[in-house]
Amino acid sequence: MGRLTKLMADLQHLRRRDWFALVLSFVLAAAVWTIHNLSLKYSVSLSVPVSALCDGLDGYDSRSAESERIVARVRATGFDIIRDKWYGNTNPCRVRFQADDLHPHPSGSFYIVAKDLADYTHNIFGESAVMEYFDRDTVFFRFVRKDCKKVPVVLESSIVLNSQYQFSAPVSLEPDSILVYADPLRLEHIDAVHTHLVVENNVSSAMGGQVRLRPVSGVRFSQSQVRYSIRVRRCVEKVFYLNIALENVPEGRNPMLSVLQAKMVANCAFPLVQGVEDELELYADAAQAYGSRGATALIRLKNQPSWLLSYRLEPQVVTLSE
Repeated sequence: MGRLTKLMADLQHLRRRDWFALVLSFVLAAAVWTIHNLSLKYSVSLSVPVSALCDGLDGYDSRSAESERIVARVRATGFDIIRDKWYGNTNPCRVRFQADDLHPHPSGSFYIVAKDLADYTHNIFGESAVMEYFDRDTVFFRFVRKDCKKVPVVLESSIVLNSQYQFSAPVSLEPDSILVYADPLRLEHIDAVHTHLVVENNVSSAMGGQVRLRPVSGVRFSQSQVRYSIRVRRCVEKVFYLNIALENVPEGRNPMLSVLQAKMVANCAFPLVQGVEDELELYADAAQAYGSRGATALIRLKNQPSWLLSYRLEPQVVTLSE
């Protein structure tokens, strides 16, 4: 009894600062003990409601209509166990699944088997979780079916080529069309989707890149971006003066051309071989001229060689007279 009385007397003589230090020591000790225990791994059964996300299910919404409770025996730290206990029906754990792991079921739902579900253990139960076994071999998710249609992608671009270069092919998109999902009334007014503006200057070689699609309110796209490819080739401008031949002259006619030569301003593939102009032949169709008012006919190129990229003729028509 005397010792207890002495202890109480000593405590009464402690200063306020000493009391604060004592309480703080107890709090820190409790915190260290708690952190240590929460860092340890425990084998427990956990039940976590999961809302499935998937962008690769054509014709369906990207989020499951309801959450599905997944029960499993796992080894996890106390921190992850507390985290999993926090999830409820109103705040389910959102997990993004690969489309290849979700399989269609005749009932209209999609299912994932335990073997594939194990790949998402960390997403569902936390980074520390080690799977022991699932309560079920198969988990089903229901996605709301949405109307969709395939529409072309329109590239919005400002592409300026370097001098003496031109496109060797139209700018291509991959893919050039996508699926859009929306309500039927909104869907019927969507005929195409557009990209953000692509700006390229002084292009002198093949190039490409990714460009995002312009979002549309209330509409979901099967993908958010496409790849564009630009192909160019070097060219050289050359001027040729070519004779004009007259073909399909009706019997008994002896027409004369208003001009005997035409000027061709040509864009040619680089490098240009000497003497290639011998491959170029211009002609006018007399039957066409006699069948038109004014007896005029277009000047045409008989065959366009591969090295002739583009051209213009001066003049473009001739007049026949007798």
